[in-house]
Amino acid sequence: MRTTRVIDDLLDSLRKERESLEHILLSGKISHGTYNLLNEKIEKAISAASDLKKALEDEEEFWKKTLHDGARLFETILVEFRHRLLLGDMNEDEYKRSAGILSDGISSIKKQIEWNGEERGETVIMTSQQIRERYANKLADVKGSNEASLKAIKTSTTGDSSEGEIHCMNPWKPECRNTDIEVSIYYNGRMIPICRKCWSEIANRDIEWSSI
Repeated sequence: MRTTRVIDDLLDSLRKERESLEHILLSGKISHGTYNLLNEKIEKAISAASDLKKALEDEEEFWKKTLHDGARLFETILVEFRHRLLLGDMNEDEYKRSAGILSDGISSIKKQIEWNGEERGETVIMTSQQIRERYANKLADVKGSNEASLKAIKTSTTGDSSEGEIHCMNPWKPECRNTDIEVSIYYNGRMIPICRKCWSEIANRDIEWSSI
């Protein structure tokens, strides 16, 4: 990262300044009292810069792990869609549209993982407005297939093929029966409808997705 390189340059400069201060002391040009005062300031600056570098490296590692987990989730969903296509539960057009969106997401995440902090012409992290503009047509195309998927989920999990509203099936809050479905998540090998309230709670919790 560019920031850590700047800190490395600062640390090199501070160490050279400390060495120079030691030479000045040995030459008798400053007193021990002056040396101790200046050296203490340099040591504090080195310590602060080192702590900042460590914090930035830890944060970078955390976000890389988060991005890897996100890419793994997208890849798992993509494999599931491929299986549904082979089993005849999804037609070719639906698969291509959904796979295209997921592949774009996976590609974007991997570019963020590989990004070294340098400036570049291509935008990797998009604003919400850019995302809406880029995927508006694709999302409109797959809306119908998503609704059909929710109905299929209800049929496969309850055995009820009759028409009716889909309710929330939050695995961490099984008593919820809200029908204002916000998203569907891939959990324990199947797609699960989640209502707006539950999704807000899930998004703010530290949930382990290793069971995906």
